[in-house]
Amino acid sequence: MKVLTVGCSFTSGEELAHPYADAWPVVLARKNGWELNNQGYGGGSNDRTTRIVFEEIDKGYDLIIVAWTVPDRFEVFTEDGPVNINIHSGEKRKLNWVTEYYARHYDRLYSYTKWLRNVILLQSYLKSQNQKYIFVSTFGMWSDLRIDAYQEYTEKLSYLIKQVDREFYVDWPQWGMTDWMGDCAKGPGGHPLEAGHNQIAIRINEHIRNLGWLS
Repeated sequence: MKVLTVGCSFTSGEELAHPYADAWPVVLARKNGWELNNQGYGGGSNDRTTRIVFEEIDKGYDLIIVAWTVPDRFEVFTEDGPVNINIHSGEKRKLNWVTEYYARHYDRLYSYTKWLRNVILLQSYLKSQNQKYIFVSTFGMWSDLRIDAYQEYTEKLSYLIKQVDREFYVDWPQWGMTDWMGDCAKGPGGHPLEAGHNQIAIRINEHIRNLGWLS
């Protein structure tokens, strides 16, 4: 079984001593005997994730697992190629306009709206291609937004949230990897270590098994 995983640093295994052995996609692949292409990327945006899926889909994957990250990141193209932007990118990459953008133009509700549109569009495309897929969240909406904002956003965005197919989105919309890893040890940057990645792999594997896709 040939599997593609796409996501951010939680998918690439940042802060693990041995990411190529212990990141959750590798744990899943080893457990099930899969051939794996892990396209997790530290600081990766949902724009990048969507782009990678379109670039890779013709390579004959039996399953694509998309790990959506926080929606406040985005991708731009420079003379050096694609760059994934977040609030810290300006100082890291000397992109002076980034700090001003987040200070003056960034709107969190709009970023969630854009992300949900991407989720629905990619969901529809994958189904049109008869491509098996699973969506997960790195940060579930509940853990990312907290109580007040969660209630506000889920109400304002209910017309989009209800269009997401919960059968193929693990624990939609509340929970994600940061919830599944529980109190497991984390690195200084907040990423899960080996035990946390194992917990994430267990939850995703359980969902896939419930779909009848595992022998």
